[in-house]
Amino acid sequence: MKKALVIDGNSMVYRMFYASLNQLEYYKARNLQPANAIKLFLLVLLKILTQTKYDYALVAFDHQKKTLRHNEFAEYKAGRKPMPEDLFVQLPVLKELIEDLGVHVLSMEGIEADDIIGSYAKKNNKNGVEVDIFSSDKDMLQLVNELTVVNLMKTGISDIRKVSLETFKDNFFGLTPEQVNDFKGIAGDSSDNLMGVKGIGEVSAVNLLKQWGHLENIFENIDKLTPSQAAKFSCSKDHAMLCKKLSVIDRNVLDNVNIEYIFNGVNTKAIEKIISKYHFSGFDKYL
Repeated sequence: MKKALVIDGNSMVYRMFYASLNQLEYYKARNLQPANAIKLFLLVLLKILTQTKYDYALVAFDHQKKTLRHNEFAEYKAGRKPMPEDLFVQLPVLKELIEDLGVHVLSMEGIEADDIIGSYAKKNNKNGVEVDIFSSDKDMLQLVNELTVVNLMKTGISDIRKVSLETFKDNFFGLTPEQVNDFKGIAGDSSDNLMGVKGIGEVSAVNLLKQWGHLENIFENIDKLTPSQAAKFSCSKDHAMLCKKLSVIDRNVLDNVNIEYIFNGVNTKAIEKIISKYHFSGFDKYL
C-alpha cells in the first residue's frame, strides 16, 4: 500500500526554533542571518523521510493573511504573539530548501495549514493511500482513521507519540476522533483564544462526553445535568458551539485542486549544496 507524508510546517518550525534557541547567539555574534530553525527542521525532515518509504510528501504552512476563521470570530487566536523576527526571516529560505530536497510545500490564502493537511489526508485516503501526519497540534487527532495516523511531537524533538485508530482512546481521554471537536467546544483552547464552557474543565468535559456523546446532545439533555453544570452550559451555549465549529478541520479545500505531490526520494545534490553553503553538520549521513 502506498504512503503519504504530510507535515504541519508551522507547528514543526516553531518547535525547531525554540529547541535550538541557544544557537541564535552564534549567528548574531558573526552577523549572520539566523538558520537554527532551518537546520533542525531539515534534519528532522530527513530523519522522517529516511525512516519510512513515502510515495508522496507535503509540508503545509499557514498563509500570512488572516483566515476564514477570523471572519467567524474576530478574536480567533488573538492572544498569540507574532512570530519572532529571528524565525520569520528563516521561513522563505526553509521553504525553498524543503522544495530542493524533493518535498512539496503548500500554503493557501485564507486557509490554515490544518485544513490543507486534513484535505490532503482525505484526498489520499480516498485513493487507498495511508497517511502519516506530523504535528504538535492535538486538533489533528480528529483526522485519525483506518488509513491516517497522527504523530504528535511532544517535548523537544525526540518524543513523538504515534496515535492510530487502535491507540486513540489511550491517547485522548478514552474518547474517539469524532469527539475531538466536542471536547474543544467544552474545554476550549487558550492558544486559539477559545474559552469553551466557562467553569467546565477537561475532566468534566470528558465525563460528559462519555455520557452524552456529543456537545449537541448535552444541550438537548441540559435538564439532566447538575444545576451548576446546567447553568454553566446555558450561559456559554453560543460560544461553545462556535468553539466546536472553529475547531473542525475543513477537509474539502483541495477538492478542486489537481495534486499528487509525488516524492521520488531525497535529492542528495541538494543536501550537498546545503552543506557547502551553510556548513551544517549532521547532514553527511543522509548522502
